[in-house]
Amino acid sequence: MKQDKNLIKLFNEMMISEKMSSVNTRRAYISDVQLFVNFINKRYNHSVLSSSKEHISGWLDDINNKNISRNTTLRKLSSIKEFFKFLVIDGFIKDNPISDIKSPRRHRNLPNVLTIKEIEKLIDVVSSSKEPKSLRLLALIELMYSSGVRVEELVSLSLKSVNMEKSHLLVRGKGEKERLVPVGKTALNALKDYLVVRKYFTKINVSSPWMFPSSSSKGYFTARRFAQLLTVTALKAGLGYKNISPHSLRHAFATHMLAGGADLRVLQEMLGHADISTVQIYTHIADDKRRRALNMHPLSKNIL
Repeated sequence: MKQDKNLIKLFNEMMISEKMSSVNTRRAYISDVQLFVNFINKRYNHSVLSSSKEHISGWLDDINNKNISRNTTLRKLSSIKEFFKFLVIDGFIKDNPISDIKSPRRHRNLPNVLTIKEIEKLIDVVSSSKEPKSLRLLALIELMYSSGVRVEELVSLSLKSVNMEKSHLLVRGKGEKERLVPVGKTALNALKDYLVVRKYFTKINVSSPWMFPSSSSKGYFTARRFAQLLTVTALKAGLGYKNISPHSLRHAFATHMLAGGADLRVLQEMLGHADISTVQIYTHIADDKRRRALNMHPLSKNIL
């Protein structure tokens, strides 16, 4: 229905102007809302403005019948709740039909964390070559493992965002929020080595504002290409049995920091998480590792 399509457009505009949501967030929300609106239009043959609690329950039943994971269902429901909240605030509907529907509890899947030795194996493979592409990959790996930034935040770093003297990065995260993230000396040294050959990745007589320039449509090295190179490196390092991605380095950073005694609030700020509960998942990983270590004790049966 044409009216519903216009509502989705207005919802998207609201997220841009008022919430200043990132492109990825908006894309996910709009995709969820479009699927929901299509369901209401086809199943009940009316506009989303006439939706009732029963209609939404029917939509949830349809999702459950498709064996969609609990976390995905939670995300979709969150998107629809935001959409109906927008409809109420902007006066398109008076009552919110989804306000009484409770969200299912999220399952926290513990990430498969790389050990320090596995990180070292990755680094050893890359550092064995002094080719420009290897120096770039080493800088990316070292920076991500040293700072824990998101992959998109890393590849989109500008030249001006790195302060060598104060050893920190100025990162632009979700919602265009900026934060300062400290970086270790090893990562900075890898970055300095890369900067010597950075011109290899730029066109002759053409300057680029990006730390990791490339010929991609965005002008900088893509997260997808970084992930591909990590997969290849993992195979060379004998770690093909693990599904290693850029996010694996971020998870390893957080877990190893906590295991080393880092403050949870400080780690929250470094990772760029608004909610500390998102960071607390790593405490479970660290605790699990301590428990497994304790099981090696000869009197562990009496301890646990």
